[in-house]
Amino acid sequence: MFTIRTKPVLSVLLVAALSLSVLLLIPAAGAQDGDSTRTGFRPDAPPYGVRGPYPVGFMTFSIEVAGRPLEGAIWYPAVNPDGAEEVITYDIGVGDLVPPLAAMPGRALQDAAPDTANGPYPLVVYSHGANGQLYFTAYLREHLASHGFVVIAVLHSDTLRSNLSATTDSEQAAVMQTFIDSMVLRPLDITRTLDYAETLAAPDGSMAGVIDMDHVAVLGLSYGGATAVLAGGAHLDFRSLPELCAPDVYASGLTSTICGMYGADLPGLEAHLMELAGLDGEPGQLWPSLGDPRIDAIVSLMPGGSTVHVSEEGYANLTLPMLLFRAGNDEMAIPEYNVNRVWQYSGSPSKTLVTLENAGHMVGGQCSPTVAAMPVFFPSCSDPVWDVDRVHDLIDHFVTAFLLAELNGDEDAAAALAPDTVQFPGISYETTEF
Repeated sequence: MFTIRTKPVLSVLLVAALSLSVLLLIPAAGAQDGDSTRTGFRPDAPPYGVRGPYPVGFMTFSIEVAGRPLEGAIWYPAVNPDGAEEVITYDIGVGDLVPPLAAMPGRALQDAAPDTANGPYPLVVYSHGANGQLYFTAYLREHLASHGFVVIAVLHSDTLRSNLSATTDSEQAAVMQTFIDSMVLRPLDITRTLDYAETLAAPDGSMAGVIDMDHVAVLGLSYGGATAVLAGGAHLDFRSLPELCAPDVYASGLTSTICGMYGADLPGLEAHLMELAGLDGEPGQLWPSLGDPRIDAIVSLMPGGSTVHVSEEGYANLTLPMLLFRAGNDEMAIPEYNVNRVWQYSGSPSKTLVTLENAGHMVGGQCSPTVAAMPVFFPSCSDPVWDVDRVHDLIDHFVTAFLLAELNGDEDAAAALAPDTVQFPGISYETTEF
């Protein structure tokens, strides 16, 4: 029987939304502001936590794909012949609802020309956390672009704006339903994003010679980390839902939401999700993969949500090279139901697990000094144990080295992931490959 952890359904969503709202003011440049020198957030950044040699370009897109809008943003290696300062302000899109969250500073060049001379570059598709938006962890996407990757972040239907604007009971119920539905819609968004990337990379596309569709990774944080796992080939399996919905069991915010809304009709929920996914068949079986065969590697940071609804059998189908992050004191995506299961049961012969010991779920975030100084926000702007600048440097280091090794065959990057090289205080490390 699972550990008893009871939390109200709505409060879980609201806490997640508040935490994400606060963290949207991450300063993407850190110690790099106004300085072209390659540095990390701290002077002791590990080798691949140091910003790479490419200037970073940034653009947004909005298109119709299969009758549904697809919005997102792209970070990419750019040219900067005049040596312009890489500075940008990202529009969070919720300034009218929460004025302090109107914008987030970053380090990139708006609509700069891509660097085609050194391309094409491997593609990374990014999936944001629950009730999130495009620019959470923009620092990581900027960092990857500076090392020669194109990163496309897609805006899923469970957005921060829809969560913050829901005030009535019916609006909040709709937000929770969207939260549930996105479990299957999110992996489909990854496929649609890859389809869009192919049009950009085509000989007549606007990013011809820039995007390498033969080397692709999927990257996500929190609920986006679970999306990355599903997009990489794990199979959903809802046969454990009745047990998870027992009154004395709590496994995750998503499960709690499902049980609260569908406790009396779990087969009806699964039938609904199968219809959304375009699947035939009867509920109560292992699902086929919602993954995309174009994906070559997976990076999943503190995954939570739909990872609960993958069985041992469903994880056995997960065979791609995989980098996982675990927060040792994760209070939201509880490791025993989420990342621990991915690590233990996945069939990948090449998997790596980085544990930030004693860290909380939101440890990867950092607020602006103004927001962090507000007592109501401070708990979500900090970590009781970790310096968040240090965490950013470590995340940048591990993710960059992993993707360089897996997608580029970079031997130096692979060597940086060898266990005898990974000697960082507060980090526990396991790998089956490096």
